[in-house]
Amino acid sequence: MVNHVGFLEYAWSISFEKDWLKTKLLVSPRFNFPQLVLDEVGLVTIIPEPKVSKNAEEEKTISLMGYVFPSDPLGKTQLVSLFRASVFHLSAHVVSASLRDYEEWRKTKDPRLAKFTISLIEDVKAEACVRLLHADGLADLAFANTLALQRLRRIDKMANPATRIMTGLLVKTNTGSTETHSENERKTITDLVGLLREFKEKVVLSSKDGKVSLKEDQERVADKIYGTIEDVGPVTEVPFLPHTEELGSCSILYPCYTVNPDVTLGDNFKKCLQFLGGTIPSSEGGEELREKKFAAEVAQIFESWERQKEKEEKTLSVYENLLSTKFKSVETPEKDYSEYLRVKARCKGDSHKLTGTLLVATDAIDEDPNKLYGVLDLQEVIQVIASKSPRMDVFMLDENKSKSYSWVILLDASRSMKSNKDFALELFVSLGEAANALLMDPTSWGMYAFNDRFFIIKDPKERYNTEVKSRIGGMEFEGSTFMPDALSLAGQVIKPRPENLRLITIISDGWPYGYPDMDAALSETINTLQGGNIALIGIGAQSRRMDFLFKSSCSVYTLRDFTKKFPNLYFEASKIAAET
Repeated sequence: MVNHVGFLEYAWSISFEKDWLKTKLLVSPRFNFPQLVLDEVGLVTIIPEPKVSKNAEEEKTISLMGYVFPSDPLGKTQLVSLFRASVFHLSAHVVSASLRDYEEWRKTKDPRLAKFTISLIEDVKAEACVRLLHADGLADLAFANTLALQRLRRIDKMANPATRIMTGLLVKTNTGSTETHSENERKTITDLVGLLREFKEKVVLSSKDGKVSLKEDQERVADKIYGTIEDVGPVTEVPFLPHTEELGSCSILYPCYTVNPDVTLGDNFKKCLQFLGGTIPSSEGGEELREKKFAAEVAQIFESWERQKEKEEKTLSVYENLLSTKFKSVETPEKDYSEYLRVKARCKGDSHKLTGTLLVATDAIDEDPNKLYGVLDLQEVIQVIASKSPRMDVFMLDENKSKSYSWVILLDASRSMKSNKDFALELFVSLGEAANALLMDPTSWGMYAFNDRFFIIKDPKERYNTEVKSRIGGMEFEGSTFMPDALSLAGQVIKPRPENLRLITIISDGWPYGYPDMDAALSETINTLQGGNIALIGIGAQSRRMDFLFKSSCSVYTLRDFTKKFPNLYFEASKIAAET
């Protein structure tokens, strides 16, 4: 593993799909259970982030997907095993799933029962995929299935017949265990499991011979499962196991379960592992070595994750101390590196063009190659005399002033910008790439976003790295537009900087909104910043409104527009700074 591996980085390192542009794999504290959804490009997988808390005895605990573990080495190892099971299961779906094949089939179906049926069939394919691509992962799946069995409510006590059948089928398919006590229901489940077993054999055959199509078999099995459950009675919920994708309302599990340290020593774990086709670990030296390696891996994951959290909290506290505004909070966005890459791919050519233009403009201001006055450069003088050259440019050039530029880039991420989200992010990425190329000192520039909250994208103490870029991709456009407050906070960040040019660039549609007298507050803030020799450039993202708010501004409707207009404004601001 590479250094600084937290849960997100670890998930990517063990995922079956390595193409950042093809799929998204996110780790988020917003969800209790994994999510699997389709976006316009492909599947998005979201794994819940662990939570740290204390139990009734004030002992530190860690929890994931409703399971509670002690915060000791064994508890952390068990949690990571559960996390791995979820990553393996969902990333196997990314590799093997064909969800669009069901679009016609599901049109006239009950959405809850259709979702359950499709999930059950695709789980068979996912399990075969794990066995094929990473057989060692079967132990993690068996561990997660064992936990689910222990957390499961008694099936025979469930009131709804359809729920009992669906739960029994789910449990039998994943663990091999038959938990229901009704003979009729047991026979129904056994028949459907047999159908799924036959389908699994075709899945294995398909994995060996890519020419074998599964679409007709999928629909035939789906019809049988759907029709059988539909005949039983109304569907009121959609059962799923905690480490698999959440399907909807589900009451088959106890909401919280404290994990037994000896869970892998019991018969349930052995049966689950054998059912999946895995083998019981031996007690030989090789297995002991693997366990030590995994324990070291777990320790590194938690150390990196905790250090990252501490760093974020420390940075946030600095901004909270600056906060004399109406912002509800200061936050860092969730990370989505895939979305950043998609944005960058769309604007790559124009971004390079912008950076090149700004570099040329900056060089023109920073250094005059024909300077004919100042302090003599003795080496140049000697060369001119020796060569009898008519040259007169023998004076020392001023120090390159690009080192004395500071820059804050602001993005309006409010609800009114949602329709322009893609274009706004392209502008934001283009400016970030340009700032990174222009300013050699990473501490001289920062990136932020705002709505009725303030988001730290790149703190000046950070480098423009993968983590920062992931935050750009994770931005959600929602809430009000606290523009005066964003400018005020940006001003506090850049005001102490000693550079000649202190520039704030803001991307927005020019509609501040959220509290009374905001127009007056914005006007006062702009005057205060300009009075403090801080330059402001407003960029109207497909809007002319910014021209009414800022003296230096441009309205841009395409990236080509932007690469033409913005360099002139930047050049002007740089020129004024250089002269003063």
